[in-house]
Amino acid sequence: MITLRSTYTGVKGFIDYLNACNYSFVLSTTTNSSIIVYSDLYDKYKVIFSDGVYMSKKEMILQKKLKKEIEKNTKDKEITFSKEKKIHFFEFDSSLRYMVETQGDCVDIENVIEMDITKAYYQMAYNLGYISKKFFEITLQLPKHIRLRLLGSIATKRIVEKYKNGKVVEMKVIEDDRMRDIWFHICYNVGKIMKECSEAIQDFFIFYWVDGIYFQKHPKFSPKYDPTKQIIQNIFEKNNLKFSINELEKISLQNLNDEIMLKCWKDGMVKSNFSVPHKKVKKYIFDSQHTQVYG
Repeated sequence: MITLRSTYTGVKGFIDYLNACNYSFVLSTTTNSSIIVYSDLYDKYKVIFSDGVYMSKKEMILQKKLKKEIEKNTKDKEITFSKEKKIHFFEFDSSLRYMVETQGDCVDIENVIEMDITKAYYQMAYNLGYISKKFFEITLQLPKHIRLRLLGSIATKRIVEKYKNGKVVEMKVIEDDRMRDIWFHICYNVGKIMKECSEAIQDFFIFYWVDGIYFQKHPKFSPKYDPTKQIIQNIFEKNNLKFSINELEKISLQNLNDEIMLKCWKDGMVKSNFSVPHKKVKKYIFDSQHTQVYG
């Protein structure tokens, strides 16, 4: 079989070409890639259309090893994840939207601390017994771009379509429900801890995103003895999670066409960007001492 690679944007045009030429083929699609397998008079071809991130054979083998690792560690466990449980991937304080109500408004929040769980999903997978210490330590040595997508690969949902004479003649969805439940269980437990942190620090909370939480420094304490930081630190340590702490210069908010853009600044540069989701919220006003509620 001859393997070819292309960018994700070319998949539709190639499908149209195969249909026009009356080729039979199989299309396999995930959120990040599409694979087309077809044959002509001379050979069999596999064409991989991806989002631009190349996946090596080594990484594919690693994905299989991860699944075997989890299967080994959970063979005697009943794994179920209730779909009624909400996974808290992010949360923004309701004050943010009302700080920049009008298009073009721009506001800075100064004296901000960022605390991140180090490799959160892998630590949680280890704490929950899904991966061994040995495998956990292997993942810590992986390049970041591989590590970020490796664990999530256990929840991959693949749609397989068979084409003949320009039409889909068969379609099926391939997924591992048990592995998906394990993935959601990991995500849920990380989100639960972040939610606990946001509720514990109350008025000093700004937002959290996946495994990082941002909050204002307490005006009466140095960063080293900041009680808000200590509250979050205690929650992380209680859950056996390692973490990092960064002091940011500011967080800037801007209303761009009713889209609230948020930028985190450190050393005079933008460290990260976020977009505040739309939703109905109560009105709050920040100041350096406390948060007032209006309406």
